[in-house]
Amino acid sequence: MNTCRICQGQVRVEYKNLFDDRYGAIGKHNIIICQHCGFGQTIPGIEMSKISQFYAKHYPLTTYSAKDIKESVQKPNSFISWIRGDDNTCHWYIRKSTRVLDVGSGTGVSLLEIKALGGVAFGIEPDPNAQETAKKLNLNVFCGFIDDNPYPDIKFDYITASQVIEHDSNPINFLKNAQKKLKPGGKIILSFPNVNSLYRKIFGKAWINWHVPYHLSFLTRKSLEIGISNLGLKIKLIRTITPNAWTVMQFISLFNKPIEGEKGIGWRKIEKYRLNKKITPNRLFEKIIILLFLIPITFINRIVDSFGMGDSLFVILEYERN
Repeated sequence: MNTCRICQGQVRVEYKNLFDDRYGAIGKHNIIICQHCGFGQTIPGIEMSKISQFYAKHYPLTTYSAKDIKESVQKPNSFISWIRGDDNTCHWYIRKSTRVLDVGSGTGVSLLEIKALGGVAFGIEPDPNAQETAKKLNLNVFCGFIDDNPYPDIKFDYITASQVIEHDSNPINFLKNAQKKLKPGGKIILSFPNVNSLYRKIFGKAWINWHVPYHLSFLTRKSLEIGISNLGLKIKLIRTITPNAWTVMQFISLFNKPIEGEKGIGWRKIEKYRLNKKITPNRLFEKIIILLFLIPITFINRIVDSFGMGDSLFVILEYERN
């Protein structure tokens, strides 16, 4: 690929031979960046027609039980969410008595939270493993993509996509299809990795949000503005948010010596820690260490976000009928 998908500018290979250091998928990939708008892509990545099968094999949705999912439902607190940096969770911004389509609904916890906030929840998830859980939780989940025109007879007040659009090789087409499903005045709320973040510049090839081959595209503010210029969508808000948990994982990943085809040791430890609910002396000690580590991380991240250089972009788009 010699030109940018969004602005037709010249692209350059920024990083070579990255591979899946989390879940062990085989294959090496390059990151290319447009020299005009900054849009990035993973090459070759995953073909869209193979994503469902690929996710079913590698993403760990099957490790979550219906009980785990119900217990993980949160009622957002704006101050605590800001401190933790998880206020880039898009569906937390919906209003009561609205119809919401959450794209990339995963385990379904987002749909349960939308219901708890008073919304009517519908989901889209390409991983077929989500279907069994959705049945147990009595959730409306379409297995596929927004390009497949799910729920054709419904127009939505909100379409939310937390850390999802980067999984689409053509994010502007994603937004075009999302806009078709909005009511006039409806909003698309997005969060996705910020390829211009400070941590990306510091860690380079080792930045955890390349997450190849699952992340296929990397929007910047400039590429987003160019891409939506003819879609009837207007940017109502854009800012950066850095989840503290991402920063912790970034430092853990530095001690991970990945081998292609094997699940990364650091990621295995994180998964084991997440699934272990028992409070043991060792686990309590680990929690204290993590808490002490999070204090300076929190301070640094909130400053970085104030300068617009955080790890995640948070965007609210409004559909304005022409």
